[in-house]
Amino acid sequence: GCLPREPLPFSVTGRLPTLVELENYALDQWECFLLQLINSSQVEKGTTFSSSMMKTFQRGLLSSRDGEAAKLSENGFQFLLMETNAQLWYIMREYISSAEERGVDPTDLISFLLELSFHTQGAAYSLSTLTEVQRVAIMDLMELGLVKLQQGRKDSWFIPTKLATNLSSSLSDSAASKEGIVVVETNFRLYAYSASKLHCEILRLFSRVEYQLPNLIVGAITKESLYGAFDNGITAEQVIVLITHFYMIHCYIDTCSYALFFFFVR
Repeated sequence: GCLPREPLPFSVTGRLPTLVELENYALDQWECFLLQLINSSQVEKGTTFSSSMMKTFQRGLLSSRDGEAAKLSENGFQFLLMETNAQLWYIMREYISSAEERGVDPTDLISFLLELSFHTQGAAYSLSTLTEVQRVAIMDLMELGLVKLQQGRKDSWFIPTKLATNLSSSLSDSAASKEGIVVVETNFRLYAYSASKLHCEILRLFSRVEYQLPNLIVGAITKESLYGAFDNGITAEQVIVLITHFYMIHCYIDTCSYALFFFFVR
């Protein structure tokens, strides 16, 4: 592949986003992508994904029945249980695998992704140095939060985020600020102390969410909500893993509730 491009000087770009601002941007974009998978109606208005990205999402992650909207498949639910870096590599692999369907040489795409990973996080690189294929790829990567685009007076540029410059690492360090606590009581009442819209939609996959306050989600794990999850290919084990591991949080489930849960769903 090519050597990394030279970043634009401050005299051209002026003030650029700080690393903290970039990381928050990347987290927000990634959460928006996950929301699109779970419940597109919860994605903020004005947020759209390109057809190439949507096809990438649908490859193995979504399933649809005749006359029904696409829903998260069993593989899609398993995808939610992955760490962010594993999710990213999965999406990149599918994006590369479907390159020929879009008329793009996979080798060129891989070369560009490798080049991008060696760019400096937070630096600005001119869009005018990119080929047409690379420009399209940058627009797709922007939707996932790998780069941020900015427009100047005479030039436009992209700014790599942590997702782009270190594809082999996750955002777990910075994600801690968006995590909370989940409490599941013996009667299967569920309390999730989180302000994340994504967390709420994930809980809806297997529980009945009753109401959501700014920092608290209240619901219940019911027989109907679980059967609905099972109909969509989600297993009891995956629900347990999701509650105890996906959020990477402190989760309180008393022993009686844990035992009753497995009895309840089997």
